[in-house]
Amino acid sequence: MGTPNNISPSLSKSDESKEALKAWLSLHRPLLDVFLDAFCVVDTSNTVVDFNEAFTELTGESYRKVLKIGDFCTLLTTQFCPAECPAHQAISQNKPVRIDEIKGRSKSFPELQMILAAVPIQNSAGQAIGALLTIRNVTAESELQKKYEERKKESIVDGLTQLFNKTYTEGVLLRSVKAAIRQGDSHKLSVVMCDIDHFKKVNDTHGHQAGDAVLIAVAKIIKEEARDTDLVGRFGGEEFLCILNSTDREGALIFCERFRKRIESVRIEHAGTVIPVTISLGTATSLSDGNGRPDPIAAVKDLVGRADTALYFAKANGRNRCCQFETLPSNDSLKTPPKKNAA
Repeated sequence: MGTPNNISPSLSKSDESKEALKAWLSLHRPLLDVFLDAFCVVDTSNTVVDFNEAFTELTGESYRKVLKIGDFCTLLTTQFCPAECPAHQAISQNKPVRIDEIKGRSKSFPELQMILAAVPIQNSAGQAIGALLTIRNVTAESELQKKYEERKKESIVDGLTQLFNKTYTEGVLLRSVKAAIRQGDSHKLSVVMCDIDHFKKVNDTHGHQAGDAVLIAVAKIIKEEARDTDLVGRFGGEEFLCILNSTDREGALIFCERFRKRIESVRIEHAGTVIPVTISLGTATSLSDGNGRPDPIAAVKDLVGRADTALYFAKANGRNRCCQFETLPSNDSLKTPPKKNAA
């Protein structure tokens, strides 16, 4: 295609680009005037040649100051400026660029979160002569989202140990039970109940701050031992529950013994005193005895109850050990564990 009628053949290539950019702006002015988000138009040197009031508010500069400064990356610095400025990308690649949640800063906003889109402006020959950038300030929305995520975490995580709390853990266990029943994998879901031995004595002897230090240390180790597919929650004062998905009885025992030995050998210090710690564990595996599909809610209660029975047996037989419900002596009294003391 030839040179546009309003551009003189004697103009330099740079002048032609400027004239073409002016012509584009004149043609699209009605569209630009309805933009609610901040926008600016830059030329190939990344100089701002047109913008709206929202852009001046975003930069914190007056209309005249924006024109005087000119450089987009000075007015509104993004995390990609200057080398990989979105405007540069749009012009050099001659295609649209969109970046969500891009970080930046300006005179008005030391910390900005933006959604930025850059569209190349082309001349009649299809060459990029500049770029139109739209900038949406989502800093407030990002802060709200951050606060929401923090509140959400607070609602499901135990503040001291940073493990999931009991309510959330029970919810995940119910979903795991339903999945195991649905997938026909009901004999490969294991639950582990863990209880710190003589924890009341730790509190009575060394104080509650020492007890907190023990809880934090034990929680850290159990999180390290668990797989990404497992879940660990704080189930009571010094009691933890582990959900081991796709784990049979043998796998549960391996997990428990590895965890128990680490606790036994760990050195927990508080106020210059080393506090010896051991842990007792009880496991239960499988959801059904083969007589039909179990009710998920009843299966959860049964699974936790059996793991708790095995834990009581471990406590009653010397502590610092793991017992599995499936290998306990056949004794009707074991079906409902007696009330455990605080130790």
